[in-house]
Amino acid sequence: AAGGVTLMMTPATVRDYLKERGNASLSDVALHFDAGEDSVRAVLDLWVAKGKIRPLAAGASCSRAGSCGCSCKAEEIYEWVGDLRLAG
Repeated sequence: AAGGVTLMMTPATVRDYLKERGNASLSDVALHFDAGEDSVRAVLDLWVAKGKIRPLAAGASCSRAGSCGCSCKAEEIYEWVGDLRLAG
C-alpha cells in the first residue's frame, strides 16, 4: 500500500484500484488491500454482477506460462470494463 498506509477495502476502493490499473489478479488486489482472497473475491463478484468488471481466463496475462511449468500458477485475473458499451 502506498506510503505504508493500508487502504480500507470497500467496493468503491476496489473499483477505483481496478479502474486505475485496467486489470489485476485476485492476489494483487488482496495484497494491495492486505485482505484475504475470499473477501476480495466477494467484492469483485459484486462488480462482475453489476457488469463493471469481468473475469479473464486464468493465466491469460502470464507470459511465462508453459515455459517452465512451475513459476506461474494460474491466477484469477479481473479486468475493468466500466461503462463501456459495445458499438452497434
